[in-house]
Amino acid sequence: MDFHVIAGISAPIVIAFHASFKFRGIAGVAFWIMLAVAFSGIVGRYLYSQIPRSLSAAELSMNELESSEKELTEALSAQSIYSADQLKRILEVPSAEHIRRIGPLLAIGEMISLDLRLPFQVAALRRASSTLAGNLRSVGGLLSSVNPEVERVVRLVRKKASISRRVVFLDQTHRVFHLWHVIHRPFSYAFAVLAIFHIVVVMGLGFVGMGFR
Repeated sequence: MDFHVIAGISAPIVIAFHASFKFRGIAGVAFWIMLAVAFSGIVGRYLYSQIPRSLSAAELSMNELESSEKELTEALSAQSIYSADQLKRILEVPSAEHIRRIGPLLAIGEMISLDLRLPFQVAALRRASSTLAGNLRSVGGLLSSVNPEVERVVRLVRKKASISRRVVFLDQTHRVFHLWHVIHRPFSYAFAVLAIFHIVVVMGLGFVGMGFR
């Protein structure tokens, strides 16, 4: 999977240099389709990462997710650094009814928004429990602090927030991921056909040109 992602991202860059950034004709169409494939691949990798899995890559059941979420809730209740109100602002998730009502595409947009906000919310937690010098060392809480207990709680908060959000969005994530397959594969096949056609034409014209010398 990692090699697939790296190849998908690096291929447009390599081919852009190969074409000297001139995207005309069949090769140009193939390039833009490949760019669409690469972009959709990034989206697909993000969606894939939102479906919780065990170390063996098997998808976790809802019971396993809820059990893990309960354990993290108990661990956070036992800590004494942050109040329940401080943690609530980070751990709060939309209701399942709200997610069903807005539909899969808007739900994914909301999930991305929550993921983008999480690092800044965690930074605010670090700042709340640190001195001015500590905040400067951690760049306003964006980097790890020197307090191991704070970092332990931060890890728990990150994990709890991740699981809680994935549980709420799981159904919509599945639906969009299946829709992504429907879109991604035809683009991939179209690019492969055009790329092969381009290679055959270039090689054919090359041999024809050599024959006239």
